[in-house]
Amino acid sequence: MESGQVFAGRFEITGGPRSGGMGSVYRALDPTTGRIVAVKFLARNLWDGPVGHGGVRPGANAFKRFERERAMHESLGGQGVPRLVDYDFACGRPYLVTEFIEGKDLRDFLVTHRPTLTATVAVVVQVLRILTRVHAAGVIHRDVKPHNLVLADDGTVYLVDFGIALPTDPDATRHTEGRTPGSIGYKAPEIILGERNPGPAADIYGVGCTLFRMITGEHVFVMSSPDHMIERHHCETPAPRLDSFVDGLSTGLVDLVARMLDKDPAARPTATEAESALQPFLPRPGDPAPHPVLVPDPTAPFRTGLTTVTGAIDTRARQATATGRRRPTVHRPSSNGPTRSGLRSLIARTEAELTEHGPGPYAQQLVRCLPDVRNRWGGRDPDVLRALLLCADAARLSGDWPGAGARYRAVARETAGVSVGTAEHILALEARVGAAECAVPEEADARGALLCWERVVLEACALRPEVPDRLVRRCREVAQELAEWGHTAVVKTLLEKLPDA
Repeated sequence: MESGQVFAGRFEITGGPRSGGMGSVYRALDPTTGRIVAVKFLARNLWDGPVGHGGVRPGANAFKRFERERAMHESLGGQGVPRLVDYDFACGRPYLVTEFIEGKDLRDFLVTHRPTLTATVAVVVQVLRILTRVHAAGVIHRDVKPHNLVLADDGTVYLVDFGIALPTDPDATRHTEGRTPGSIGYKAPEIILGERNPGPAADIYGVGCTLFRMITGEHVFVMSSPDHMIERHHCETPAPRLDSFVDGLSTGLVDLVARMLDKDPAARPTATEAESALQPFLPRPGDPAPHPVLVPDPTAPFRTGLTTVTGAIDTRARQATATGRRRPTVHRPSSNGPTRSGLRSLIARTEAELTEHGPGPYAQQLVRCLPDVRNRWGGRDPDVLRALLLCADAARLSGDWPGAGARYRAVARETAGVSVGTAEHILALEARVGAAECAVPEEADARGALLCWERVVLEACALRPEVPDRLVRRCREVAQELAEWGHTAVVKTLLEKLPDA
């Protein structure tokens, strides 16, 4: 595949490939949505050979593992696992398409950053929450390592590459050949020793190795040794303790990592237990950003209230998964945040403030109370969505493009699938315009921004004659920037379809 090539009559290759154990991954544009996607093809060296007309057929186990990976993305997608977009064959070669996570994998992140303990815990807790959900669904990832952890631009962590993931059902077919699966330096002892049915504790070992490396800057065992010696150490040599590398760490943290790296799977904590032990080290809403600055910043979801410190939402999700039915969400009043009428009053004052003077005390107050109102009324509540959108506007006007983009995308996610013409649909369109504007300074992605903006304009025009002035004004504001990036002709044509603001 080459840049600019279109396959399946839909996806345009824009970058790659990046090779992995199971295949090659490309970056592509999906023009039907204007979104960037990741396209993974099964590696050719896993195929048996030609079958005529230039086609090839996959080895039985390789193909079945690839199909299993597709099924896992389909069932687990969302909440830290990339969603499945498409799956088919191109020229007889299977591929799967998932959402593309804009950001940086943890391995590359650690090359240029030495994260603080708070930032380290913010990463690991997010990974543990993903694993809690994955394990509850009966899946073991088997390859948890920095290269398979992606830090999105908004600081959210994603677990990727389910190519060797395994159902916990002992009767499920393994589709595994050759050497034991996993990566040197992160592989659990039981996997190295050939355990056919490893449990969730195998993933906890990989998290422990990752946490050890993030805190100390070193691998658990020296990676310059031959592979078989490294694996022997992981099976036989007690893991060094954190406090032999770093002074001043709490005993609780040192003991937790030691338990995560225990040779006995039964002695390791569950993902939920490890998360609970790490919560005291997490950042809180309103905490300052790390210094030096981290890009991406894994503390941002906790500091801005985009995710909870306590994991209460994740607990409800775990209960729903475990019981097979969704539990009702009860939003209890809090004495710390505004009442419903108080929130609406603050929203009105923030809107006026942003229009007249730019971000000020009302916007700051709205940002501070956002985590509480999200927990109280839920992320899909119309007032909460409006508050989140205004916080995104305030961040944008302050020049915080990553923070603004994260909040705009959060609104877009919460409003996906709402009815056309509703108040929530208008909020969704405003959020998508904002996300498009942020794409230019964040990633210099003027083409992607143009496509997103174009779709919003066309949807807005379909609302005639009742297109809200605010939406029209935002579309025109972003149009000016897109024109400066060289898209004058397209912008001019579409602006003629919009009513005057």
